[in-house]
Amino acid sequence: MDAKTNNHMQQNNIKFWINLSIVIFFVLCFFIILYFVVRFDSLQMDTYFYNIFHDKIESEFMTSFYKIFTYLGSFYTLMIIALLMLIVLKNKKLGIGLSVNLIIVGVLNVLLKIIVRRPRPEDINIITESGFSFPSGHAMMSIALYGMLIYFVYKFIKNKGLKIFLMILLGALILLIGASRIYLGVHYFSDVLAGYLIGYAILSGNIFIFNCLYDFKFNRLLSNKR
Repeated sequence: MDAKTNNHMQQNNIKFWINLSIVIFFVLCFFIILYFVVRFDSLQMDTYFYNIFHDKIESEFMTSFYKIFTYLGSFYTLMIIALLMLIVLKNKKLGIGLSVNLIIVGVLNVLLKIIVRRPRPEDINIITESGFSFPSGHAMMSIALYGMLIYFVYKFIKNKGLKIFLMILLGALILLIGASRIYLGVHYFSDVLAGYLIGYAILSGNIFIFNCLYDFKFNRLLSNKR
């Protein structure tokens, strides 16, 4: 093993432990929120953000604005995007990775909702949704797909300006999708936050698997060149 390969592996080990620490922290935060959601009927942070959205910014324009973003975070829209990526991307493994990540998160979201069985907000429902509230499926699945796209942009796009622009754009899209669910009255803030936390944990695990496969291929190519 040469110095370049050894340095590459050491850097990956450091990144792995840092990312694992972040994932563990996020999962712990998710279970803390889950405890309070199960233990209490309402949370103070839910009331706080509810008041911000409906006492400060509610208007016809903002309603139309957030309806667009809630549509961009729906399961069917995300699956269409994932399938388009599967068709468009030359590397089909990237498209498959997007689709698999989205399906895993979708299944987990359904299971968590059935287990927790938290009713949706009743005070203001600008749109109507069926099913349970915790955690937000839009938050989980948007970070699963758009978060993976952020990683692909970071990993494969060389133009620094374009890379930063796309990463900020996709990050803002994820946040606006979550905000739309609170504004439209179909989720509590804690639903959305918990969805982001557990969604990121799964995304991080899938990225780790992708990196392992990518590095295995990288190291094999180095071996073949010797």
